[in-house]
Amino acid sequence: MKIAIIGGGIAGSSLYYMLKKRGHEVKVLDPRIRRIFPSLIHSMLLKGKDVYLAKKSLEFYREFNVATKEFPSVTIGRVDDSVVESWREVGVEVKEEYVPWLSAKGLVARGGDRLVYVKRLIDSVPVIRERASIAQRGNKVDVTINDKSLEAEVYVLATGPWNHLLFPVNTKSYYCWASLVLNENSLFDQTFVYDYEKGFYSRPFLGVGMRLSIVGDGKTVVASPGTKVKVNPLEVIDKAKERLGKLYHVYTSGEFCEGTPDMRPAYGRLLDNLYYIGGLNGYGAEVGPGVASLLVEMILEGKEDREYLLDRFNGIKDFDLGKEPHEL
Repeated sequence: MKIAIIGGGIAGSSLYYMLKKRGHEVKVLDPRIRRIFPSLIHSMLLKGKDVYLAKKSLEFYREFNVATKEFPSVTIGRVDDSVVESWREVGVEVKEEYVPWLSAKGLVARGGDRLVYVKRLIDSVPVIRERASIAQRGNKVDVTINDKSLEAEVYVLATGPWNHLLFPVNTKSYYCWASLVLNENSLFDQTFVYDYEKGFYSRPFLGVGMRLSIVGDGKTVVASPGTKVKVNPLEVIDKAKERLGKLYHVYTSGEFCEGTPDMRPAYGRLLDNLYYIGGLNGYGAEVGPGVASLLVEMILEGKEDREYLLDRFNGIKDFDLGKEPHEL
């Protein structure tokens, strides 16, 4: 089967390798105008079925030799016992402990968190570096590049925050951001911290014991991709200081993400020859390959997981973006 994937981010790149493995002819279109960060968080400390999507994503990274680096994590704040049990079911070791360097009691987890070097995955996929145009013709679409038709039996819309600009889907684009900070404890570059009491997260910067880490969980800002967005880093840093002590702002950076009405991922069939994957809501490294595996099953076998189907948003005319899924 000839399959064209429009968008070569985490979801599109995962689809490329899964479909190639099954013997299909796959092309990926991506103008490469989006900045790709070297590493992102992969965590299984999510909730509901997202935990199992994260597990499938980790299996994908291991199968296709995408580099990861594992770290312990500390979760501070009340977490439902059922959520903790789901973490244990996917192999995470969790114990409640007092953590002296945080001056707090928390859930210390091992095997649940890592950095995944997504840029290496994305850069490894051959792409046609052009913008695609989509035109609906009845219950199908035509896709063109530079006014020339791109021939395929199946097209997949996987452009993240650009999805709703290319085709009418019930999602919004927003700016997600975090700050690099200098601190006084090298453990912050070797540990994930999820603090639901103070309202921030901290993740390793390089994971080599430097006194640098990344803190985030500021407010989402609804905006079109490419828009200049101004944020206040102190919104997060001041909260993190209450737990982590002295922090010195180095710089703040971000990119545009795609949000759904329930801030969970989505996939589905839009037209006879057009499929969708997206709504990764800032946690694409955790669940992107897992959702891609669901879409592969839909395209090739007709299977559906209704919990993640895009049509669950039918009838919703407008919505406000909620919290990202790391915020339990």
